[in-house]
Amino acid sequence: MKKTILVLSALFTTLAMPMAYAQEETTQQISTTVKAPSYFLTYSYYKYDLQGTNNANTRIYGFDASTVDLNMITATWLYSPEWTLLAFVPHIKNMVETKYEPIPGGLNFKTRDYTEGLGDVRLMAMTPLHASEQHLVLGDISVTLPTGSIDETFTSNPAQNAAYNMQLGSGTPDLILGSTYTYTPVAKWVNSARGQVTVRGGRNSSGWAFGNEFLTTLSSKYQVNKYFEFGVAGNYKARDAVQGRDDKYELNNNWNGTAKGDGHQYYHAPQINWDTELIAKVTSPAFYGANASLEGGVSFWRDAINKDDIRLDMPYWLSASVTGSF
Repeated sequence: MKKTILVLSALFTTLAMPMAYAQEETTQQISTTVKAPSYFLTYSYYKYDLQGTNNANTRIYGFDASTVDLNMITATWLYSPEWTLLAFVPHIKNMVETKYEPIPGGLNFKTRDYTEGLGDVRLMAMTPLHASEQHLVLGDISVTLPTGSIDETFTSNPAQNAAYNMQLGSGTPDLILGSTYTYTPVAKWVNSARGQVTVRGGRNSSGWAFGNEFLTTLSSKYQVNKYFEFGVAGNYKARDAVQGRDDKYELNNNWNGTAKGDGHQYYHAPQINWDTELIAKVTSPAFYGANASLEGGVSFWRDAINKDDIRLDMPYWLSASVTGSF
């Protein structure tokens, strides 16, 4: 029983990711006469506000503002003391402003493009590998279903497919393996480390695939009381180059204007991004088995490495969620 409570308390911390998911921690007081909840349903909204800082080395384009609005439904089932099963259903809205030839004598015009719809559904199974009073190690395995569209087109040019990172899914069934270590040296102070590897399931119907991806997150948080916590976090993501090409997107691989070169080389090589951030979270009191939370992060150091030296940074993010237990 103690292991089950530990897993439940760490569950949503385990699922924390830099582009993606906020944390939700739940602790249940269990008596011999009251059955602990086995099912949880969470609605979460995430707002990511990004800003372009470096134009591409080719001088063909650069990013201005970009936003991601993510609505997520998460269903959690405590199947047994050893296994927790989860399903994530995302709805995504992307917006990006692209500046073309932002140089003297160049085109110097800007477009705004949107894509919106269901993303890739993710199914996860999680189990504790080690649990003690101060240490908890969780392992998880997931598969993603290719429910997100890979045929989204540019709002500014409906004849051309949107860029790879504006598509709503990968178009392939992908395998995700992860592990989270949580260390609690003293009460109210929680340190955690997570590593995750995504392996793509071949090329999709349009003949391309996202590269395999490695993600790691380190965090240290202090719980002032049961309603407020704050801390710091560091995120690192490395993704391999896109495999193949989408001919409906890469219509003009050899740009020949004031600037010249491969306008898509950003996707044709590995990409690395990292950041550090201050984070804080407020959680409401429980009300009829439900509680709400508001969380945010402010980045104070970030960088990126890619073939075109282009930057699209996230200075801050916000999330809100409501969780009910059954």
